[in-house]
Amino acid sequence: MKIRNLSIPKVVLIVAAALVAWAAPGPRAPSPMAGEIAPPASTAVAPPAHVVRVYYFHGDARCVSCRKIEALAGEAVRAAFPGEMKQGKVEWLVVNVEEPPNKHFIQDYKLYTKSLVVVDLVDGTQVRWKNLERIWELLREDEAFRQYVQGEVRSYLEKPS
Repeated sequence: MKIRNLSIPKVVLIVAAALVAWAAPGPRAPSPMAGEIAPPASTAVAPPAHVVRVYYFHGDARCVSCRKIEALAGEAVRAAFPGEMKQGKVEWLVVNVEEPPNKHFIQDYKLYTKSLVVVDLVDGTQVRWKNLERIWELLREDEAFRQYVQGEVRSYLEKPS
């Protein structure tokens, strides 16, 4: 009887954790609903020809410094490029590279630690990328960190390859 009573809180906790994980930002393939129909071509919005994607890559272990990098970088991107983000020209993505579908990023971007990577996409094709390695050097200088990230993203926006 006690086992049954202990199981219900665990089930509730697992369901709550799953809901939080589902609602968290990050890359996720859209899940089509049954019977969903695409909008007519005349109302469909084409994605921008040039997109700058900013990834923060982390693993399962998350230290204070890693969380600070994620927070500062996300804040820097959202503060400097709200219009571009709304238009889909700048994307901010947080990715756990230890999850099986994301492991390819380690090879794709030669990752060896938690990293911030800016990717230039032209017509959906990646044309260049850069690992912003100075984030570790600037971690204790919040304003310099923000300026560095914003400058790198801006340079990709202004000069597409």
